[in-house]
Amino acid sequence: MTKKKNFFKKLAESVQQIGKENHDDEYRDEEEMNQDQVHINIQSNEDYEEYTEEVGELAIDMYRIENALVLRTMIAGVQKSDIDINLTRDSITIEGVRRPDEFGEIYETYFEELYWGAFERSIALPEEIDIEQAEAHEHHGLLTIVLPLVDKHKRTHLKIK
Repeated sequence: MTKKKNFFKKLAESVQQIGKENHDDEYRDEEEMNQDQVHINIQSNEDYEEYTEEVGELAIDMYRIENALVLRTMIAGVQKSDIDINLTRDSITIEGVRRPDEFGEIYETYFEELYWGAFERSIALPEEIDIEQAEAHEHHGLLTIVLPLVDKHKRTHLKIK
């Protein structure tokens, strides 16, 4: 089973690649090169729109409180309009894009450690949730999603019509 690298691990790997000259790249097979390709140099929004490289994976904390699941992830620098959260009773998918601000033409890059581009994370939830009651809040770059659990012991009385 192949495990995806999390967002921060990919970020750390991209930092290690900056400044290295890899003359042996021509000898590596294309699939291996694509797996290692994390560093993205984006100089304008037009360049960003053509971005089709690997999608970053969000690091997520998930825990259960009394009657809900809580997910938290860092989305600093991402506009709310650039995030899409899709729910089913047993899964959640968070997709988005972190777009760089334009400061003009870049003459020289000294460090490029931040992740810019598309990201996503899909998770199979450990318990069934009530999608109608779910809520998402963002505060200082921290996205918190509260997913109320389905009350499997809830009862009601039906009348015959």
